Amino acid sequence: MRIPWWHTELGANERESLLSAFDNKGFSMGRYTAELEKRFCEMLDVPYAVLTPSGTAALCMAMTAVGVGPGDEVIVPDVGWIATANAAAMLGATVRIVDIVPDLPLIDANKVPAVLTQRTKVIVPVHLNGRACNLEVLKKQARDAGAYLIEDSCKALGSRHSGKYLGTFGDLGCFSLGMVSLVTIGYGGLVVTSDKSHYERLLLIRSQGVASYDEEDYACKSFNFRVSDLSAAIGLAQIARVPEKKQHLLKIYEMYRAGLEGLDYIRQIPVKIADGELPLLCEVRSEKSTELLKYLKQNDVVGLRLHIPLHCADYLKNTEGAFPNADKMTAEGFILPCGPCHPLKNVERCIELVRSWKG
Repeated sequence: MRIPWWHTELGANERESLLSAFDNKGFSMGRYTAELEKRFCEMLDVPYAVLTPSGTAALCMAMTAVGVGPGDEVIVPDVGWIATANAAAMLGATVRIVDIVPDLPLIDANKVPAVLTQRTKVIVPVHLNGRACNLEVLKKQARDAGAYLIEDSCKALGSRHSGKYLGTFGDLGCFSLGMVSLVTIGYGGLVVTSDKSHYERLLLIRSQGVASYDEEDYACKSFNFRVSDLSAAIGLAQIARVPEKKQHLLKIYEMYRAGLEGLDYIRQIPVKIADGELPLLCEVRSEKSTELLKYLKQNDVVGLRLHIPLHCADYLKNTEGAFPNADKMTAEGFILPCGPCHPLKNVERCIELVRSWKG
């Protein structure tokens, strides 16, 4: 039996919730969307949440809300997903890339000052796989530069730092509700903020700049980033399962931690569980990653490499310079089978194979 690198499920509760929206003709954006936004506010302890069609749309909306445009610069880490940079680039901003710290796929806050300029509009820490970036330093850097801090928490829903949820420290926080997420609605995203003016701006940006169809007024250049209640209905059932899914993810992480302990050819990329960080993925690194992945594939186990560094994108400017930590991390790093619904027997099989490797 082939073991996939990721596994999540939609079950009877999601089906029932979806049919409820269907029977209530919840095809457009309405009360199911509003209810899901309310649930996320309660979950993350924030006053405002706006549902979006994707995590990328969430990033684009957040940057638009603070006025990112041509002539501005947006600082992002070299390791993550290209969507973070694309959101800024599609708005006409210049993307400035920063290397990561040596042992974690997180932006090196000590290297941010080297790329700060008078044009810096936003700093975007990416909390990859539920890990908290150096938020205290990054917040000060943004404040001192007169810039905004927008957290890319697309892979950090449910993770905490210093008692608060990641995504709630900056001016705005963005989340993904895609398939590889703690809560999935198929494709979807979320923007949260504690600033009412940002919230009101986000609502306009989501709906073509129109606040009300009763008294139409085109308030700003905008998008159609509205969400169907059918998707939101699935999310309502999913969010109710968050506690059990979090426990399953923590169980998988601990199984890999214990199962790979003592091996000199592979090691987990750590997550600070005791601090409240939640590992969505099981990320590991090995100097023999290519051979290990090939071996797993031969035994019907699918692993996934970390995304290539952002500086590999030819269309991004200002990427001159060296990014040794990002290059090394992405050359060695990969993901072992995981997910909030992944059968534990599959994890056991994967550990067994890795331990028996004779490479």
